[in-house]
Amino acid sequence: MTRRNFLQKTAISTSYLGLSSLSWIGEKESIRFGIVADAHQDLMPDVERRMEQFIESSTRANSDFIIQLGDFCHPIEKNRNFLNIWNSYKGPSYHVIGNHDMDLASKEKTLDYWGMPARYYSFDQGSFHFIVLDGNLINQGGKYSHYDTANFYIDSGLRTWMDPEQLEWLKDDLQKTDKPTLVFSHQSLVNDLWGIKNRSLVQQIFEEENERFGKQKVLACFNGHNHIDSLRKLNGIYYVDINSLSYQWLGEKYLCKTRYPKEIYDAYPAMDRMAPYEEPIFGLIEIDRESIRITGKMGKYIGPSPESLGLHEKVYGYPYTPHLSSRELSRK
Repeated sequence: MTRRNFLQKTAISTSYLGLSSLSWIGEKESIRFGIVADAHQDLMPDVERRMEQFIESSTRANSDFIIQLGDFCHPIEKNRNFLNIWNSYKGPSYHVIGNHDMDLASKEKTLDYWGMPARYYSFDQGSFHFIVLDGNLINQGGKYSHYDTANFYIDSGLRTWMDPEQLEWLKDDLQKTDKPTLVFSHQSLVNDLWGIKNRSLVQQIFEEENERFGKQKVLACFNGHNHIDSLRKLNGIYYVDINSLSYQWLGEKYLCKTRYPKEIYDAYPAMDRMAPYEEPIFGLIEIDRESIRITGKMGKYIGPSPESLGLHEKVYGYPYTPHLSSRELSRK
């Protein structure tokens, strides 16, 4: 979707909102969409193949749209073919911006390269409303600035914030819809480790709107960033981590250079600190009046596994795995 088409669509939707409350009559009461996170095109040699499999799978499933949750690709010319693979999907496709997408460029340049309409936005599909958020801001004493060319590698307390302007927009956007709503962000809106710093304010907006509306409007939030497979429920809202398409980050302590030939490590210097997945990990989400169903994938590491290297840590109680679990989340 181009920036111009998005703005035209938004203007039309807003005009209808001013005329009457939205109705489900004549709209799809169930939809499905493909979801993928943390492709990291710039860190591995085979991410194009992985993305092709995601596009093929989403097409076979007759998905109503696809969405990626950030850490996608740098806005550089050598990634043009990767972006073309993403754009080959015949239906609507949507982006969430991640922190590493600004490693080499400004946020604005990244948005333009992807064709992303804005850093945060919303859209409707059938009987449902979807919100995309941006947690990639620096907060220095109440002064907010955007991630730009790796400037976020600073004190962790200063990064991963949402700005007040965006929070006000979020309140307003939620109040303008009567559709069941799902939310997408790169960083978690519930977890304290690596999550959005002012997530409690975001949760408060969701919960107050649900109370004002008289029933559950905000159903679930999906994020990437953590490369884990997890699910939490807080005050009636599901928070779901979508695992990486590609790998788990291990760091300096667990270096390994036996998985690939030397020339691969020469070309991709970070690969000795990663545990790649054998096959791409992604999901299909289906929503109807009764439930949200996640069809995931169970995978394997390209050995050695993190456990065999001595990594036994957990994140929020969840171990590192090359999986995205299939789940059914009741809406009742």
